[in-house]
Amino acid sequence: MAGIVFAVLLFGVILYQTMAIRQVECDVCVDFEGRKKCLTVRGEDETQVIQTGKDNACTFVTVGRAEAFRCAGMPPVSTECRPL
Repeated sequence: MAGIVFAVLLFGVILYQTMAIRQVECDVCVDFEGRKKCLTVRGEDETQVIQTGKDNACTFVTVGRAEAFRCAGMPPVSTECRPL
């Protein structure tokens, strides 16, 4: 019985912690040498979400490591973030 009560309490704490995290969703667009890609990314920190979105979008519009580095060094052409 004690194990069941503990499991239910643990599940409740995990659920509470998950719901309390502030989430943000951003649409991030990159344009690299005429190739454009937009992605929607979610996370906790807006700056980190934009960086992740830019890095992931760059993988769609680049070929090779050199282009990937150049794309990663450029700012996104547009970002639009909203809280969830």
